Amino acid sequence: MENIQQNKLVASAYQALPIIMNGFLPRHQQKSMITRAFSLIKQSKVGVIEAGTGTGKSMGYLMPGITMAVTEDKVLVVSTATASLQDQLASKDIPIALRAYLMAGVEGIKVVVAKGRERYICPMKVDAIEQSTSSLFASEQEVENEKILHQAAQLWRDDFWDGSRDTLPFQMPPKQWMKIANTASGCTGSRCPLVGECPYYKMQAEMKNARVIITNHDYLLSNLSNVPNSIFARDCNIFIFDEAHHLSDKLLSAFARKLDLSGFWQEEIKGIMRLSPNAMKLEISAERVLGAWKLCEQAAAIMLGDARQHRFTLGEVPPQFKSYLLDLKGLLTGFHDLIREEKEEKGKGQKNNPLVMLVQGKMGELQGLVSDAILCIAEFTSDEKIARWIERNRTGVEIRCSPFDGASKARKHLWPVVKTAVLTSATFTSLGSFDAQCHALGLSSDTITLKLESPFDYSRAKLVVPKIAVEATDGRHTDTVISYVKNTVVKSKAKGILVHFTSRMLMEKCYEALSQRERESIIMQGQWPAWAMVEEHKRRIDAGQQSIMFGLDSLGEGVDLPGEYCTMVVMTRLPFPTPDDPVLATHAEHLEDAGKNPFQILTLPKMALKFAQIVGRLMRRETDYGLVIVLDRRLVTKRYGSQILKSSSFKQIARD
Repeated sequence: MENIQQNKLVASAYQALPIIMNGFLPRHQQKSMITRAFSLIKQSKVGVIEAGTGTGKSMGYLMPGITMAVTEDKVLVVSTATASLQDQLASKDIPIALRAYLMAGVEGIKVVVAKGRERYICPMKVDAIEQSTSSLFASEQEVENEKILHQAAQLWRDDFWDGSRDTLPFQMPPKQWMKIANTASGCTGSRCPLVGECPYYKMQAEMKNARVIITNHDYLLSNLSNVPNSIFARDCNIFIFDEAHHLSDKLLSAFARKLDLSGFWQEEIKGIMRLSPNAMKLEISAERVLGAWKLCEQAAAIMLGDARQHRFTLGEVPPQFKSYLLDLKGLLTGFHDLIREEKEEKGKGQKNNPLVMLVQGKMGELQGLVSDAILCIAEFTSDEKIARWIERNRTGVEIRCSPFDGASKARKHLWPVVKTAVLTSATFTSLGSFDAQCHALGLSSDTITLKLESPFDYSRAKLVVPKIAVEATDGRHTDTVISYVKNTVVKSKAKGILVHFTSRMLMEKCYEALSQRERESIIMQGQWPAWAMVEEHKRRIDAGQQSIMFGLDSLGEGVDLPGEYCTMVVMTRLPFPTPDDPVLATHAEHLEDAGKNPFQILTLPKMALKFAQIVGRLMRRETDYGLVIVLDRRLVTKRYGSQILKSSSFKQIARD
C-alpha cells in the first residue's frame, strides 16, 4: 500500500481514539512516538524509544504497528516482560485499538495471546486425574490437593474453563499444577488422541493466522533459542518489545541452568519401571547414576559449608568437582538413551492408544528431566566464560550457572531473526544515556534512539534529600532511617505513602521500632501477598485513612498508584544491586580482569535505572503531586549524584 494511504489509516484510527476513550488527550510526545515507530517499521530497522510516564506508549506503537501489519500483510508481535502488562494489552489497550481501526474501516483483525506451554493443561493428564482416586493412606493435605485437581478437571470437562492457568478461577499450588500442565518432554504432539482438544496446540494453530500476537519476553526468547522454525522466526514479523529495560535480564535467565542435587527422581523412576518390560536394565543404570549423583551432592555440600551460597571466582570450577560432574553426565547420558529406547519400544504397534500415550508421556517427562540435568552439567563444566555457583535450597544444594553477557546471546539468538523492532520503556536510559542498555542488548552504536520526556508537570513534585540524611555507608544510617520513618513519615499528612527498602532486615527493623498503634497504618511486604497489599492500600485511602506500604524491589516497579493513593515515595537508600548477586559479581570480576571499571560500566547504570523506576511511582497522572524523599546523602555528596538525576524527570534536588 502507498505511504499516503498508510498515513491516512493511522490518522483515521488515531482520530477515533477521543471518541472511544473517555478523557483521551492527544499529546505531542505520543504523536512523536507514532511517527518514529512508523519510520522504523517502514525501513525494517531496530530502534529504541524511551517514552516517559503519561506518553501513552501502548497506542504509540499499536497505531503504526497495526497499520503496517494490515497494509503490508505482516504480523505484529507485541512482547512484554510482565503478565500484568500482557493482560492489560489483551483486555484493554488492543480492544480499544481494534475499535479505532473498525471506525477507520478496517475489520477482522485477529489477535492471539501466546503464553508458554506450561501455562496450559494437558488433556491426557486431566483425563488421568479424573479416573484416579485418593490413596487410603493419603494425608489430609494430599486429599485436599487431589480435590483441587479434580475440581480443575471438572471445570475443563464441563467447558467452564479454557485450560489456561491464568484463567483458572481459584489458586492452585505450583506443584499441583505441574501434575496437569503441558510439558514439552511429556507431550506426544500430533500423535496424541486428544491433540484436537489441547489448548496449547489450539493456541499454536491460532497463531498461524493471527495479525497481532501478544506474548512475553520469556516465551519469545525460549522459542527463538530452542524451537526450529518457530512462528516468531518468520520474516513477516514486526516486533514491539514493551518493558524493554527488562530484556537484557530476560536474555540471561533464558540461558541460565540449575540442577537440584537434593532432588533425585526416585518416584519418577519407580513409576516408569513398573511399566517397563526391561525394568532390570533401568534399575541397574539408575543405581549407577544415583551413586555418582550422591558423590556430587556431597562434594557440593562440603564446598558450601554453612554458607547460603558459594560462587566460583571468574566462574572457574575446581578440577576435582568438574571431574565428578563429568562422570555423572556420562552415566546420565546412558540412562537417557535407555529411557528413549523404552519409550520407542512401548509405542510400537500402539498408535493412538490412550494408555500407551500416557505411559510414553511419563517416560518423556523423566527423559526431559534427565536431558535438563545433562545440559546443566555440560554448561557448568564447559570452558565458556559464565557465572557458576552452588546454592542452598530448602532441601539441600543445587548447582547453577548463567551467562553474564546478554549481548552475546542477543547477537546470536535475537538480532539474526528480529530485523524490524521497536524497543520501548518508560525507563530505558540510564545516567541520561542509552549506551548502557544498548550495549547490554548487543545493539550497535548507530542504533536509532528517541527520548520522550513525560508530559506531566514536575513542578507539582519535589525530590528531597533531608538535611538529617547520612550516607548509606555511614554506621548511623539505620538509626537515621528508623527515626525519620517514625517521626516524619508516619506523622505525615500524606494519605498514601510508599517506603522502598533495599533490605528486608532494615524494613523489619523499621516496623519493629513502631508502636502498635503506628503499625496499624503499615502494610508490609511479606505479611501480605503483593496484589492484596495494593488492594488493601487503596481500600484504606478510599476510606479516608492513612496507608503506608513498606516494600522491597517488586514494589519499586509496576505499581500504579495515582492521585491520593501515593503522594509520598521514600527511598531509604540508593538502590545499588546486591553484591551477593553471583551473575553480577562474576561479570564485575571479568571486567576488572580486563582492566575495566565495573562500577562505572555495570553497577552505577543498574542502580540509576532502578532509581528511575522507584521515583516513577509518584507521578502517574497529570494531576498527581507530592514528594520523593531519599534518605541517602550520597545523592548530593557523590559526583555520580548529578548523573543519577539525569535518569529521572527531576531537574534539581531540594535539601529540606
